[in-house]
Amino acid sequence: MFGGVVPGCRPLSHEEVAGAVGAFSGRYVVRNRCLFILGILAGFRIREMLSLRVADVTARGKVRLTVRVARRHMKGKQESRVVYLAPEARRAILDQIRELGYPAPDSFLFRAQGDENKAISYTQARRVLQDAFGRCGIAEDVATHSMRKTFANETYEFMLAQVAEGRGVDPFMEVSQALGHKDPKSTTHYLSFRDESRRAAIRHMGRMLHADVDR
Repeated sequence: MFGGVVPGCRPLSHEEVAGAVGAFSGRYVVRNRCLFILGILAGFRIREMLSLRVADVTARGKVRLTVRVARRHMKGKQESRVVYLAPEARRAILDQIRELGYPAPDSFLFRAQGDENKAISYTQARRVLQDAFGRCGIAEDVATHSMRKTFANETYEFMLAQVAEGRGVDPFMEVSQALGHKDPKSTTHYLSFRDESRRAAIRHMGRMLHADVDR
């Protein structure tokens, strides 16, 4: 199922992310791939990414190490959010700026077709992402919000590994802060799909159907 914020949507696997990155095509492949990469590696919502202008992601001719989305463009409009950009995200942004021909600082990063300085619409952004998902066979329980859930899941997995190494971090709170949640309760919706233990219990129950299993 595709859509916006879908309660039951899941994060993408590593294989699905790799497949989606290579599934974009057409005249605006660089722009559309950049949108996907930022969604995965920075955890931005689509509307937040569409608000970005060249000045938001560059300084003195270089791509910034961090990007800030202004409060007025954030969900709830309560506070801005600053996110560190992975090298792959910075490369995707640089490729898009080059594709635009090094435009003026006030130009939208995800600019629509035509001479007018206007970002692509939310509907168009959803469509290009959905098309890419479909081309590489990603279908079950995914939506465009799966990018943000992927960011949350990967952050949580990394923090769990840090705990296993003896680091004093709180994985849940780290994810909450990374997502920019003012209320940590919101974070539970991003991790609710982590039901490995429940699935294992159900598989264990299935063994009852096999009389010779425990003999």
